[in-house]
Amino acid sequence: MQLRLNAALDAPAIAAAYARSMRLHVPHFLETADAEALHAEIAAQRQWNFVIFAHEKNMDLDAAGWDRLDAETKRKAIAIVHERANHEFAFMHYKLSLYDRYHQGRQLTPGLIDFFEFLNGEAFLGFARAVTGHADIAFADAQLTAFSPGHFVTIHNDDLEGKNRRAAYVLNLTPEWREDWGGYLNFFDDDGHVVAGFKPAFNALNLFSVPMRHAVGAVAPFARKPRIVVSGWLRAGADPMRAG
Repeated sequence: MQLRLNAALDAPAIAAAYARSMRLHVPHFLETADAEALHAEIAAQRQWNFVIFAHEKNMDLDAAGWDRLDAETKRKAIAIVHERANHEFAFMHYKLSLYDRYHQGRQLTPGLIDFFEFLNGEAFLGFARAVTGHADIAFADAQLTAFSPGHFVTIHNDDLEGKNRRAAYVLNLTPEWREDWGGYLNFFDDDGHVVAGFKPAFNALNLFSVPMRHAVGAVAPFARKPRIVVSGWLRAGADPMRAG
């Protein structure tokens, strides 16, 4: 699969904008035809896992396994995550880890292998270093996520000890997302006010410094499409999956 940054991107201007708030939304990030091909590749995937995290406990089932659960078991699991989401970090969505699958040699389509290698190639990492000012960014991890109605991520800051995360990125890949479908990437000040909100616009890259308080708003029950994104972190140091 061919993957190219939009030739019209002005990295110095984007870097200047990033420096002002340490976050930004870059529209038309990939060449349009490449973004459309990537969206088609992801939309065809059938390897999703359904993940729920609450109270430091993670439920991670293949999507078919989740679908096989009876309605009452699902209701209880969702009720627990909703209760925890009232006062602590929690999330619920579909996921496919490109990072783990690539390094473990597990099944990925040729197109997704090409995409993961693009994320860890000089074009993308060089752009990330130039924009963020972190010359020590060495690799990117990555996961595909799909947010259906009711899915969300509560407020957190992405800072985990030992991960060496310099910045987070989100590449949005759902065409024609409506504003009232929710699923915005929202940023908060210390008083809880939303200071920025990024629409999951097709082929737009969101980039922000770690740590930074943010959340993914719940997708509305009437949304007609899933919110499909590729997200991950730009990290310094040796890639632990390559060590040894």
